[in-house]
Amino acid sequence: MRAGELRHRVAILRKNIARDMYGAAMETWDTLATVWGSIEALSGKEYFNAAQVRAEATYRIRIRYFPNITPAMRVMAGDRIFDIQAVLDPDGRRQELILIAKEVV
Repeated sequence: MRAGELRHRVAILRKNIARDMYGAAMETWDTLATVWGSIEALSGKEYFNAAQVRAEATYRIRIRYFPNITPAMRVMAGDRIFDIQAVLDPDGRRQELILIAKEVV
């Protein structure tokens, strides 16, 4: 992996369940780490759901290896948010991770 390809500053977010003042569960997202990465569009599609046309785009996000990243986490790049679908270590050498993600609209 060449360092020049990692030109986006991305934050890895993990879900946290907090309680509000009434005791109800509230979902928040805490920043686990902020790293450099690359974001590449893989595919996009439109589909009809509940009488509305919806769009969905899939992205490949490459970062240097970082332990304990799971599909339950999110990636934030600027004001864009991506739900992680899969975490891949392409060669098993713990040098880089590929995150397959869908953009949250």
